[in-house]
Amino acid sequence: MRRNAVQTSNGRAVIPAALLMLAAACTGTPEVPPEIQAIRDYVSVGELQEVDRIRTHGSDDWAPVTLYFAIYNGRDGHFLLAFTRVCREMVDNTSITPDRRYDYNVMRSGIDTLRGCRIDRMYPLTEGQAQELEALANRAGSGT
Repeated sequence: MRRNAVQTSNGRAVIPAALLMLAAACTGTPEVPPEIQAIRDYVSVGELQEVDRIRTHGSDDWAPVTLYFAIYNGRDGHFLLAFTRVCREMVDNTSITPDRRYDYNVMRSGIDTLRGCRIDRMYPLTEGQAQELEALANRAGSGT
């Protein structure tokens, strides 16, 4: 009998059983949808710099990119907003939740909401980046 192997009471090694359980746990991990992963990769590769607040104005608008991301168009530019959860309120107009803002003229990540969805991160974008992200999400979502 080897002394280094982990033994059970009947003398059989436990290591293979532990490895099997670990492999089974890994297969249960949900897969990230391709359009979400494409945007996360874009942010990472493009080294977009996160900001903690943006100035808002009454004429600002936004457009959903996916259920996790939206592009906010303001007088001060375009911003990619990442939400802390799936934000079905972006496309479901049956239950509109009012925005929560600490300050009327400022939107802060981690505190404020858009359509009732808490904003996790905000990234400033150029006009070209905003168009590229929308196209990227459309391509990844259609599987092409």
